[in-house]
Amino acid sequence: MSEKKKALIDTATRLFSRFGFHAVGIDRIIAESRVAKMTMYKHFPSKSKLVVEVLNEQGAALAAGIAAAAAPHSDALDKLHAVFLWHDAWFRSESFTGSIFIHAAAEFHAEENEILAASAAQRRAFSHVLERILGERFDHEAAVRLARRCALLLDGATLARQLSGRVDAARDAWDMAQTLIENERLHLA
Repeated sequence: MSEKKKALIDTATRLFSRFGFHAVGIDRIIAESRVAKMTMYKHFPSKSKLVVEVLNEQGAALAAGIAAAAAPHSDALDKLHAVFLWHDAWFRSESFTGSIFIHAAAEFHAEENEILAASAAQRRAFSHVLERILGERFDHEAAVRLARRCALLLDGATLARQLSGRVDAARDAWDMAQTLIENERLHLA
């Protein structure tokens, strides 16, 4: 990726995360990226294309961060706990502004478009990561069910952190996830 394209994506990510998608115009992104307007449109023919690229890049970064957090662990539940701890560290970071994917879904919810599709794809990919982890311990049906519920818990925790300032929301979500896992174990026994 060229330096100028990276500058555009990094600047757009920072601005979109802090101010929202609709509140940030192309001219501001161009100015803060210090690239020419022609360069912007060479890489991204529209703002929508830039937003999709930002979401894709953030999705890749999220996947890499979660994979790195889970990698040192061999037990599935330790891996899952690492995912919740990754969220806990994110919630406690100074750079926390909430989920860019949830923000995109909120701002573009009324439109059937590639932006909403990119956000939805990231959420599906995250659920699949959880399914793979839980699939090491549970049958496919149980893993899918638990992954869906854990993703809901983490989405709720993310919103609790963003809207209520609850820095401990991921820890509460983990406590609830453990209850769900124990209930699933009892159900399968």
